[in-house]
Amino acid sequence: MEDLVALYGRLGDLSGSGDRYLARAIDGRARYRVAKDPKGNPTLLVAPEPSSNATSVPPLELRNLSFRPRCVCRVQVEGTVESVETLAVLKCTTDDSMLREYFLRSLSGTAAALPDIPTEEDIAAAVAKLVELFRALEAPPRRSLQGLWCELFLIARARKIRQVAAAWHADPSALHDFVAGRQRVEVKSSMGAHRSHQFHLEQLLPPEGTDVVIASFILEESGRGISIAQLWEEVSERHELTVGLRDRISQILALGLGRDWRKARRVAFDPDAASKGLRLYDAAVIPKVDPGLPVEVSEVRFRSELTDVRVLSRAEVVRRGALFEAMFG
Repeated sequence: MEDLVALYGRLGDLSGSGDRYLARAIDGRARYRVAKDPKGNPTLLVAPEPSSNATSVPPLELRNLSFRPRCVCRVQVEGTVESVETLAVLKCTTDDSMLREYFLRSLSGTAAALPDIPTEEDIAAAVAKLVELFRALEAPPRRSLQGLWCELFLIARARKIRQVAAAWHADPSALHDFVAGRQRVEVKSSMGAHRSHQFHLEQLLPPEGTDVVIASFILEESGRGISIAQLWEEVSERHELTVGLRDRISQILALGLGRDWRKARRVAFDPDAASKGLRLYDAAVIPKVDPGLPVEVSEVRFRSELTDVRVLSRAEVVRRGALFEAMFG
């Protein structure tokens, strides 16, 4: 899929009002165009296949998102005269440049997931997923920026990115951050000199036969570092990822960041310091409270200092299973 941010950026200005659009075709997708209305709102125009289904797809109006499944538009594609067409119109209705860019990046997955000749129902189903992302961006954050950065950093630097991305948890309340079969990776981070992390007792007491590795980062915040937004751009350009995995990562980030999504571009960490400060540990040897607790006690949390805990070499970790080899090999 073409870079829709760049495609939109090459569009000129448009005068007038109403449903007028200046558009560029998406390479290889004749029925899909990136467009701009007179207010500069980024828009996806799609020419759907006429549907035999009598049930009409309803329009949608959200705070920053608008969808009309059937709209009479005046469209000028570069190098052609203006034409009148009946199209499905998906539009980001804000002048916020960061949200416009997020919309366009999300559109890449939305458009790529649709068939070459979509029906109105196909388009509506894809729009519903995009609506979930936009609603998530208005909710309270469910994850820390620091934690999300570390997890996305491991995906970006993974030897086999597809396997690692597929293992990333979708539920912010999951016990472990990456899960594949009986293999788990839990990611922890701290700022400063002390390698001290908070754990749930259950994270260090997995079911028998389950292998858990703790990936511990020491981070340095840096204005010249890499932000979550930049890491996501790096990950999204990896050709090994399927459209489904890109969409999944977008959803996990949106759910985790919530209304803190703007900070995803402002807060950055030094990637070299992160790589040098990464240490791997066997969860079984992490200092923890006595697991012999009364049955009435649950959800125990505590902080452990890992300075004197034995560090696993990458070679040791890689030999332990496919997930570890994909991430750290």
